[in-house]
Amino acid sequence: MAEKKINWTDQQKRAIFARGSDILVTASAGTGKTSVLSGRCVNIVSDKSVCSDVRSTLVLTFTEMAAEQMRSRIAEQLKAAFLESGNPHLRYQLMLLQGADISTIHSFCKRLITEYFYKLDLDPTFGVIDADEAVLLKAEVLEKTIDWAWRPESNLVQPLQQLLRRRDLRTNDGFLAKIIELNDFLDGVVLRESWYERAAQLAQAANPLTTDLGQKQKQIIADRLQHILAQISYAIELYENENASGSWATKWKQNFVKPVADYLELLKSGQWEKFYEEIGTYQRPPRFEYKPKELSGPIAEVIRSVAENARESFDRLSDLAVLNPDYLDKVGSGVSQQTRVLVELVRKFDQFYSQAKRAVNCLDFADLEHYALELLTDDKSEVRSQKSEVRNQKSGENPLFKFVLSALPARLPGAS
Repeated sequence: MAEKKINWTDQQKRAIFARGSDILVTASAGTGKTSVLSGRCVNIVSDKSVCSDVRSTLVLTFTEMAAEQMRSRIAEQLKAAFLESGNPHLRYQLMLLQGADISTIHSFCKRLITEYFYKLDLDPTFGVIDADEAVLLKAEVLEKTIDWAWRPESNLVQPLQQLLRRRDLRTNDGFLAKIIELNDFLDGVVLRESWYERAAQLAQAANPLTTDLGQKQKQIIADRLQHILAQISYAIELYENENASGSWATKWKQNFVKPVADYLELLKSGQWEKFYEEIGTYQRPPRFEYKPKELSGPIAEVIRSVAENARESFDRLSDLAVLNPDYLDKVGSGVSQQTRVLVELVRKFDQFYSQAKRAVNCLDFADLEHYALELLTDDKSEVRSQKSEVRNQKSGENPLFKFVLSALPARLPGAS
């Protein structure tokens, strides 16, 4: 009995038959995303010039159930394509399908690490702890980390007292649990050690505004000023289209647009001190009319709304810590010291946690991702150069292997 032929929509056909670029398929549940992906796989396998052997494909999912569903869908569509065309190549691919690399991301990572364990200095008999076991192990490691921090040799006793002063110290969800949360966050960062170093440098900086983070804060202000100017310029344009000779636009240009544009120019030219002084002394005119009196109706309301939003956006700039005159003097130094202590606690927790996993010869799911990425990376400045050989070797064995290189970093949200 012939399989029922799928009637693809035009958009589904575009996703299935497209070549030469990455394809993103996004849709709500039950709309056929899995069918489209399996259809695309079948279409690729059907073309000998692209894929002569289904075992050279690589399909990654997030769950075992999804992996089995994908394998089943591909089998169904391969069978339907063979029954329709009678192509012996398709029958052969159907026979080989069980050997195709269709699995979860973590299963793929584990296979890769098991094959190249010697490049990572790992015991090949390593196991993988599940999420519940990891939670228990982290709780034990957190206690060990805090015990270490209270010892005189850690040089953290006094700053730790200041860090924990007036904070909730409950075991499960108190402040100290943030150490585990930060460690979990770092599972999504490609290079943990680089993150520690950058965080420490930011905390130790005498003037945070000179650091990379400070430059980003300045860029945020510049972007906001640019947006404010765009808002008020739009309101002025609407007004002048209705009343070109009116005085409302002239007042806004003199009292608001010009000073804001001057502040933005100072910021762009790197004159932070002068910018900080000028914007801090800005005086709001006593009478600032948002709505032009000579206009009425919907246009007048739009002008009023846009002008008011622009003005409120400008006023809210003072809420930013970087523009608060008391921040660096009264808050900055205290925050800097507490940040250094917290970073050191997280670093030590990470060290103890790695030792605990080594002691039981186990990896967690984050380790699987990081070790696999380490094996596949080409960046010789960040890992041993020999590991790029793994990428080249696997790519030679599998022409479609390159797809995993985008799948793994996507799982690491903090990658940079």
